Amino acid sequence: MGRVVLARRERPIIVEPMGNGIRGMTLRYSHEVRDEATYFAEIPKLKLPEEMLRVAQHIVETKMSDFDPAFLEDRYRTVLISKLKEKRAELPKKALPATPSTQNVISLMDVLKRSLAAEQPTTRMAPPKTTPRRVTAPSRGSPKRSTARARKTG
Repeated sequence: MGRVVLARRERPIIVEPMGNGIRGMTLRYSHEVRDEATYFAEIPKLKLPEEMLRVAQHIVETKMSDFDPAFLEDRYRTVLISKLKEKRAELPKKALPATPSTQNVISLMDVLKRSLAAEQPTTRMAPPKTTPRRVTAPSRGSPKRSTARARKTG
């Protein structure tokens, strides 16, 4: 047993195994279930003739069979699907090529091999050496003179 939220309400649910899956059935709270005595209280007690009871029993027995859910039909869904099929039939059909073209097929392995061969130089050259720039300390003179000297020395 557990709880599930459906239509913005928390409802009790019971889960049970069913074949390869599980089935869940929502339950009702006790305040949602009416007592049968009060529910059927307005129905008057009738004394039916025996013949009428036998005819009713015979009708029920002849019509009784196992329930088949395929017998039920969702008429809204059936009409909706038929309308969608009609609309689809009215749309222009797209022509699809019978077989895909093989002209644009590229072997990725061949492309990768060519790429690696192009990147590998025949002779290995040493990378260019970069010398770190020398940072000079500001001179002790006036700020104007030190900037002028820095411009001259570059």
